[in-house]
Amino acid sequence: MTGIPKDVGVGYELPTVSKEVTLKKMRAYSGWPHRNIHTDDEVARHAGLPGAVCQGTQHLSYLSEVLKRFFGEYWMRGGKLSVTFIGLVMPGDVLTPRAIVREKVPEDEGWCLNLEVWMENQRGERVVVGTASARMPS
Repeated sequence: MTGIPKDVGVGYELPTVSKEVTLKKMRAYSGWPHRNIHTDDEVARHAGLPGAVCQGTQHLSYLSEVLKRFFGEYWMRGGKLSVTFIGLVMPGDVLTPRAIVREKVPEDEGWCLNLEVWMENQRGERVVVGTASARMPS
């Protein structure tokens, strides 16, 4: 089952949900009690960072969740995601994954949706930018 409306077209924005990043979640994801830039403020500051920073793959999972919910099994069977990390994510940040359909391409027995994707924090700053796509049957 997918969350794709039959009339989805260029400009459609995928439904999303915001998530709060906490040090507790970062530590669970990054293998606490192992001390590194993702789990310990002191280690992160020693590396020149303002404090512990969220692993890119951790907050990228929020974007993947939105794409999986929308595309369903088609995301798991060949969805593509390409991103660039452009900002730090810190404990206390609230992230919102975003995705907008930029192109709907007809293909044999279906079509492909190409999307612009990004992750923004509570200040509206983008911390991840990229593209995603998945093929769908007609």
